[in-house]
Amino acid sequence: MTKEYEKLFAAISGHFLTQQLPDNWGDFDDEYLEEWFVECAVHTYEYWDWQQVYAKISAITETVMELMKDVSNIRG
Repeated sequence: MTKEYEKLFAAISGHFLTQQLPDNWGDFDDEYLEEWFVECAVHTYEYWDWQQVYAKISAITETVMELMKDVSNIRG
């Protein structure tokens, strides 16, 4: 996982969590990460399994990373 991915994931997490993950969230162990997701889930996602929310944020992050590469390639 790159620092760019971690930073983007953290920024996107703010759309799903009441408190955006810090940029160093990749250093969290699974137990702490689960606690963060459960405690900070916005109303829409409060009954989702935390791993489903994580997977949704991850998928969006990966899509944005690919788009950033494509745009970079277009610009040369």
